[in-house]
Amino acid sequence: GKPPIGLSDFRKLRTSGYCYVDKSLLIQSVLDLPAEVLLLPRPRRFGKTLNLSMLRAFFERDRPGNAELFRGLDIERAGEEYTAHRGRYPVVFLSLKDVKTLNWEDCLGHLRQVISEEFKRHEMLLEGGFLDTEEQKQFRKVRACECVGFELERSLSHLLAWLERATGEQVVLLIDEY
Repeated sequence: GKPPIGLSDFRKLRTSGYCYVDKSLLIQSVLDLPAEVLLLPRPRRFGKTLNLSMLRAFFERDRPGNAELFRGLDIERAGEEYTAHRGRYPVVFLSLKDVKTLNWEDCLGHLRQVISEEFKRHEMLLEGGFLDTEEQKQFRKVRACECVGFELERSLSHLLAWLERATGEQVVLLIDEY
């Protein structure tokens, strides 16, 4: 296969004939850690985004095609205690790459946009009675990029709590380019 220079999308890498150095046992390491928060401080161009993309593909629920991405990788042979976590969790993925701006207002605007996009990915929360009327109003406001101040500040913790309530599972929060 061809070398994946600059490619950080795990799905694309696995489905487009690129060479892949199997780092899937990172998933095992993450699951084995007792910590609730894991920080991966690595130098630039060290594969952090690709690894987060892999973690997202592994853990994210309602993505049936993702299981195929791990066929033949080490994590498949790590045992049922690990593969049982595949496709099980709601995942919130935020890339703060575009949030780095020259002034606070632009930064806040970009952050509002990033969070809004993630709310759009989880619109299923508006169906099925998971949210009460007030929560639906808050959800729609964030989704429409109309939240300010305290609403923006609380939006992410609300999304995590709502996803956990709706699915009965802990939420995996992945933040890239912090």
